[in-house]
Amino acid sequence: MPRRQPFTALCRQMAALALPSRADLHVHSTASDGEYTPSQVVHLARRAGLAAVALSDHDTLAGIAEARAAAEGQIEVVPAVEITAEFLGREVHLLGYFVRLDHPELNAALERVCVSRRQRFEEYCEKLALHEDRVKLTADTTPSLGRRHVARTLIACGIARTTDDAFRRFLKPLRGVVAPKIRIPVDEAIALVHGAGGRASLAHPPAEFDDTAFLRLKEMGLDALEAEYAWRRSAPAIRLRGIAENLGLLTTGGSDCHGPLPPHRGIGSVTIPIDGVVRLRGGEHASGSRDGGTLGST
Repeated sequence: MPRRQPFTALCRQMAALALPSRADLHVHSTASDGEYTPSQVVHLARRAGLAAVALSDHDTLAGIAEARAAAEGQIEVVPAVEITAEFLGREVHLLGYFVRLDHPELNAALERVCVSRRQRFEEYCEKLALHEDRVKLTADTTPSLGRRHVARTLIACGIARTTDDAFRRFLKPLRGVVAPKIRIPVDEAIALVHGAGGRASLAHPPAEFDDTAFLRLKEMGLDALEAEYAWRRSAPAIRLRGIAENLGLLTTGGSDCHGPLPPHRGIGSVTIPIDGVVRLRGGEHASGSRDGGTLGST
């Protein structure tokens, strides 16, 4: 068929539209408290028609290599991590994207947090008198342990019916009794992400943060806000996009999927356009230049 015929051009346009053009930049695996293995995350992301997926486990990069191998070049796996951080005296989560997996300072900091996570997990299990063999099985197979692992152990032992039941009856009453995990000061966490060649985004920003708090984070070097998330209402996303635009920040988004439940947070349920991933990776601002000025919103 002649290359310049209108029908040829139409076919090309339709083919381009059929290509994956969305990305889910917030997914967890069994490397932390997710229920899907890194390989399963990639499979489900491909099945959802995504062009890219970020494996962003809590305080560990341990699942990235498996996810990349499973991708086989068919989908982009963004190397990411969700860092437990502290800002204004409270816990916040910082998403680090496109970080180097071999960066010694970042890995050392993550290891410190994971050690404290393991100690907290063991203390919960000890206070709840959970079966040692069951506890050891979980501890030996998961690099980054969390309270969800305690909840699942309670369910496996027949003590709790569901995750919500485990948290309500057993975990929440022990809050303040069990020592908390280490939290990295947010300015230090941002610096670690930048040192590893990555970009830092504030995960599911707390509703109580005002413009002053976001400005302080921007001054600390924050690159982006997670505006697209499985919010219970749409207002936070609208507000966060406005804040990002006013401060010259990028916006990121993702499902925060931990497993098959809840269904509204499945892989690919919340996404951003693939050009947002390009900007996040390259540091482009609104005018399209690179690394020379303020980052622009997507």
